[in-house]
Amino acid sequence: MFAPARPVPPRAAPPARPRPGRLACGERRRRAETELRETLARRLAFWCGKMDLRYHKLRIKDQSTRWASCSKKGNLNFNWRLLWAPPEVLDYVIVHELCHLVEMNHSKRYWAQVAVWCPDYKKHRKWLRVHGRDLGRGARPGPGSAGHALDVDRDLHLVAQQGAAGV
Repeated sequence: MFAPARPVPPRAAPPARPRPGRLACGERRRRAETELRETLARRLAFWCGKMDLRYHKLRIKDQSTRWASCSKKGNLNFNWRLLWAPPEVLDYVIVHELCHLVEMNHSKRYWAQVAVWCPDYKKHRKWLRVHGRDLGRGARPGPGSAGHALDVDRDLHLVAQQGAAGV
């Protein structure tokens, strides 16, 4: 009888049951993803119509270092935690990604395009840097934040009014 060339690893224990808090967190994330997908679909329809752009696919992800991204194929990925961002910040993130459909970089020309559609973009970028880490963690993210799901229809109405007024 020969000994195995390598030690045989011990039999793996069955996976531990998730703790109740972790399970609730997973369910919270799934609900947030569903709600954010509906919110983004409406807001993207609004902004794509206004900017005369089209995207390919919308995905909600758990991105650890990005709020959103845009692929060369026109796929838009958004971080699920954006559900708790203030409406104007979410609009900035959407405009930011849609501008990548025209300019796939962060050149001066790109930022000029963002500024056309979102003149206060620097303020919203700063808000994300300061308060973004709190989004989706149960804490109210900070001043100017809804701190909860967005009232999309009201917000779209306000944005449409601003657009009609030339703001």
